[in-house]
Amino acid sequence: MKKRLVLFVEGNGDATAVSSLVGRLLTEAGAWDYLFLDPHPFNARSLGKLLKDDCGNWIRWLGAAAKHRDIGAVLLVLDGDTKRIQGEAFCAANAAKKLAREAKHARGGELFSVAVVFACQEFESWLIAGVESLAGKPLKDGRPGVKAGIAPPDKNLEAAPRDAKRWLRKATVSGYSPARDQAALAKIVDLDLIRNRPMRSFRRLENALSQIVSAIRDESPRTSPS
Repeated sequence: MKKRLVLFVEGNGDATAVSSLVGRLLTEAGAWDYLFLDPHPFNARSLGKLLKDDCGNWIRWLGAAAKHRDIGAVLLVLDGDTKRIQGEAFCAANAAKKLAREAKHARGGELFSVAVVFACQEFESWLIAGVESLAGKPLKDGRPGVKAGIAPPDKNLEAAPRDAKRWLRKATVSGYSPARDQAALAKIVDLDLIRNRPMRSFRRLENALSQIVSAIRDESPRTSPS
């Protein structure tokens, strides 16, 4: 029986965009024989909400997701643009490890797999990495999208621009709205362009999905990062 993959995202705009991107990656991996995407991603709101009260919200929401009898895995995708969290400098790797570790209190890694991924700096940073494939192309609803001739900044896109949403607003013909445009761009961006840039966070997303698919296929739940 196919298992359910539940997405946890940072906001309503991310729900459709992350679903679209993850769906494309799962299609490339030939994973649909083993799983299906839950159509209703959880809105995790922010890292702070998940860590509050000893990760109480995170554990409770994982428990809610686990009420599905066919649960196979949970994938959490958050922006990694936080500067400080709970009085300490933010580190995506440490935060991901903590959330993966705390997921065990909801039987993550036992009944179902859990993977935590941070987009550095933001989900939009991945779009900027592939922006040349978006330049000059209309969106599927016919609206103009990214301006023709736009290229990404010649720098480490996981460090800058810090405000990737603002960069995209300037790069698009009619401005950029995450709720309106994020998913539309995620559907058509060239994934190989992103892969060909030094985007460790995108490789981490692909690796997390590979681990999820393997865990479901082998019926061996795990948490990631371990």
